[in-house]
Amino acid sequence: MPDIHILTGPPGSGKSSVLEQLAPQSRIVAEPARTVLAAQRVSGGRGTGDQDPALFVALMLEQALRDQQALRGASGPVICDRSLPGLLAYTAYWQLPDGAIRKAIAAMPSPQTVFWFPAWQAIYTQDEERTLDFDGSAAFGALVRAAYESLGLALVEMPLAPVSDRAAFIRQRIGA
Repeated sequence: MPDIHILTGPPGSGKSSVLEQLAPQSRIVAEPARTVLAAQRVSGGRGTGDQDPALFVALMLEQALRDQQALRGASGPVICDRSLPGLLAYTAYWQLPDGAIRKAIAAMPSPQTVFWFPAWQAIYTQDEERTLDFDGSAAFGALVRAAYESLGLALVEMPLAPVSDRAAFIRQRIGA
């Protein structure tokens, strides 16, 4: 069974940049939201938060379950961008039922470490998928944090530091 480590936090808090630094030496699992949004853009689908939030959440759950299935038999450290627990923030945001997500979380292996990336206005930028302003991102981040904490998962606070220092911090903690 792999050692699962999750990077989480509000949109635009630096997770993707750190993942890029970690990718050459680590197995990385992409954030379900970005994977789904990219697929929906290509297909012209309605499974996006602004068109059909319930479908968007369902598609993210399917993607996260496929990602978990792909980890079966893997060994060594695996670093996930948000993962299943992060989906609870989306259900809270849109006031959707979360039973299927909680059932999936109960069946997943517990992560070894959850790294919390705090909102950081100095590095925040919007992009095609990240349309919230900084305050909206920070508010969504509060939902993400509450989701992980509601599951009893301890969060390791990431320093506000250059990308290379943040990547080194994670490597040191996970032994990679």
